[in-house]
Amino acid sequence: MRCPYCNEESFAKKKLLRDGWKIAGEVEVCALCGKELPTAKPEAAAAAGLETERKRRLASLLGADAPETVKLAGTEDRRFCRNCRHFIVHPFRNVCALTDREADPMGECGGFTAKVRA
Repeated sequence: MRCPYCNEESFAKKKLLRDGWKIAGEVEVCALCGKELPTAKPEAAAAAGLETERKRRLASLLGADAPETVKLAGTEDRRFCRNCRHFIVHPFRNVCALTDREADPMGECGGFTAKVRA
């Protein structure tokens, strides 16, 4: 491809955008000059319209009404030790801060307190 900035024959490479230690996204840059290349990004409305069109086509294929979005029961109330604020992760041994004993991440106990998520 020809880069619109340096006007040289080059190729695009992917570059990760970071926000601190978290990956915020991914962009394509020119391998020679390193400037971000313009990309065609679909608008959210067009993407939502495409999704409803797919649902409509599926419904017509099956000869039924459009499928409803399904929410699994009990997914918001997972009282596993790994979701507890007292669960301490260590490379050699996972510990419960309440009982000071080894804890199973998928185990449950009566002293569960949900983690505060930022």
